[in-house]
Amino acid sequence: MSVFEPRDRRRLWSPIGGGIALLGIVLLATVLIVLDGDDPVPGIVRDPAPSVTGLSFIESSGSEEREDATLTAPDGGLSLVYFGFLSCPDVCPMTMADIGVARQRLPDEINDRIEVAYITLDPDRDDGPRMLDYLDHFFDDGYRALRAPDDASLRTAAERLGVTYEIEPHEPDDRDYGVTHSAITYLVDDEGTVVRELPFGVSAEEFVTAIEASLPDA
Repeated sequence: MSVFEPRDRRRLWSPIGGGIALLGIVLLATVLIVLDGDDPVPGIVRDPAPSVTGLSFIESSGSEEREDATLTAPDGGLSLVYFGFLSCPDVCPMTMADIGVARQRLPDEINDRIEVAYITLDPDRDDGPRMLDYLDHFFDDGYRALRAPDDASLRTAAERLGVTYEIEPHEPDDRDYGVTHSAITYLVDDEGTVVRELPFGVSAEEFVTAIEASLPDA
């Protein structure tokens, strides 16, 4: 495993994965000021909190696929849910890198209760084996490669959590097209509740703080 080191977040992003992502960050930063001005824990807490209950995905694990995977964390655990795509040149790998560094800094007893659930917004190009290989660059274990069963299911999940994304129009055999998307990591507890949302730009140390504060009592 090789861990990508976080890069300078002040850089200008390319259009692939950047436009809507930047818009989402600006809007959510504004919400953060309104909702969490006195909260020492990074991130956004919505009231009422979104729930992932009832959402179902296809999960790849080696040569096998499970068709009824959910985003709810295991008992006493926390699921770090992220919607992205493998061809994203900056926002997605930088977020995964920050989470990877954060997990390395967490004590084993906490890290063992954490899982990363990566949901592709680009299922035409991102199959299970490619997703698993991608995530293996950032994590030794505790990661899940997920795809929605169809476009309507993906749209439903995105609307439930407030994820915005657009896929550039392209021909069916075209493999070179852009995807724009919001860039939020959703912390989901063992009841399926989104307990905190972390926008792009949160540091590895801030991930550590948010994870420790959001874990259910063991």
